[in-house]
Amino acid sequence: MKRSFSTTASVSLIALASIIITCTAFAAPPSTSKNADVNWKRAESNYIAALNSDNVGVRQSAVQLVAKYRLAGTCKQLITILQNDRNESLRMAAAYALVTIGINEGLSAVQDAALYDGSDRVAKFCDALLDISNRKAVDAIASSITD
Repeated sequence: MKRSFSTTASVSLIALASIIITCTAFAAPPSTSKNADVNWKRAESNYIAALNSDNVGVRQSAVQLVAKYRLAGTCKQLITILQNDRNESLRMAAAYALVTIGINEGLSAVQDAALYDGSDRVAKFCDALLDISNRKAVDAIASSITD
């Protein structure tokens, strides 16, 4: 039986989301000892400016670094990107960053995108991110009960 291109792409997208979430599940926020001299408030405001840039590459890089450093103060801009940006890969990166940061407002925006984004690709990616996050949360709760 032949698979259609969209089925293969969907499976690949879900596999990619699984790998990304699994890898970041064990990633720690930036170490305070390594980054003790970093002014995180200032860095956050610089990333906010980059997220509002007209340059797609600048926005893409900023989204990736915001996710890496889990800068919660950027959620408003990430939600704006997720809801309004024309670039699908940038919207998917914003969804990933919001799930990584884990603030309820951001998770709600990703849930909305999973349901209402005009792109099937973005919607399926958001759905996969949330499914993996929910399983991780359920596993954490289950392990705390058994301990």
